Amino acid sequence: MINAVRKNSSLLLFLIFISAILYSCAILNRWIVTDLGLVSFNRLWQLNISYTDFGFIRRGLVGTLLSESRFNSLFSNEYFAALFIHAISIFIMTSLIAYYCFRKNIKNFLFVIGIAFSPALIIHQGYNTGNLDVFVLIISIINIFFVRNYIIFSLLLFIGVLIHEIFIFTLPAQFFAFYLYNRSNKLKILDVATIIPVITSLSAIVIILFFGKLDISELEFKDLMQNKLPNAYMKHILWSGFYEVSTSGQLNLSLSMEYHFDHIKDGRFIYALLPLSYVGILILRATQNNHSRREVFFLVFAILFPLLIAFVAMDIYRWIAMSANMALLLTLKIVAKSGHTYSKWNILIAIFCLLAPFGAAGYARPFPIHQFVLEKFFF
Repeated sequence: MINAVRKNSSLLLFLIFISAILYSCAILNRWIVTDLGLVSFNRLWQLNISYTDFGFIRRGLVGTLLSESRFNSLFSNEYFAALFIHAISIFIMTSLIAYYCFRKNIKNFLFVIGIAFSPALIIHQGYNTGNLDVFVLIISIINIFFVRNYIIFSLLLFIGVLIHEIFIFTLPAQFFAFYLYNRSNKLKILDVATIIPVITSLSAIVIILFFGKLDISELEFKDLMQNKLPNAYMKHILWSGFYEVSTSGQLNLSLSMEYHFDHIKDGRFIYALLPLSYVGILILRATQNNHSRREVFFLVFAILFPLLIAFVAMDIYRWIAMSANMALLLTLKIVAKSGHTYSKWNILIAIFCLLAPFGAAGYARPFPIHQFVLEKFFF
């Protein structure tokens, strides 16, 4: 009887995550019904840029690996290659989360639903295309859930920073999980297991800042990218990636602050309040069973830290989603250790799944799929 119950619970867990993958991939393939068609995927350059063509540049690691393996050339149309790569990445990310739930025997239905169908995590990555967020999450998930060796932890931190600079904003969550939960709260500042990951992270950041610069002209850059992306040529204002790999942090700061200030001033910031309230509820759940003030402080800090990306980038709902993701992943880590999956917040968090996925950019598009359906059929 007990074995039958366990078998049914495992099957249900499996079906939940399979359903989340299918739902996410359905959103990923929205090009079938949108007026934009394949262009709805957004920018492709991040999957096709390579160190071989441009030297060492920021955000070039994934594209280099895909280019050298020819994985981004599996289809003659680069959009279909990007869709395939993104779908595989969603599958890998979801499999890691599902495996951790199986491994830690986490079977609370509402709790698992709140993760699998979160508007910020698996489902969101089906909408959040044209960037490297899913790869950032894969590395973060591996470090948060599985890594216990500080050398492997450091190596993955280095790789993550090379993938994309937003990985830096997930570092507090990864350090929190690694030290406070893998090392039984024994955080020693001068310990080699602390020093090496910190030095590794800082080294990767310095390398990107000082050596990850573009050495060719905009014209040369775009000519090379046109050869790589003939179907995507001039289909998006940022189609080539030149702006992203060449712009300075100071310029990004200036443009982003102006952008956010304008939206706050004209009242459009109100659209972000519901997604932000979701993050707040996730924080309340994450901290409810923590009694140490120090632990609560670092936990909240780790969850909120990705919101700081808004100071240098405009995609407000991407950063809200990334903050929510750190809350979901760290809560799962905490629950796996404590065994307490029940929370009075589980029902409300599961209800938020009806709003999946969150948007990416644009204050007025917090729930893009819902808004698309309403505009398509009712307006």
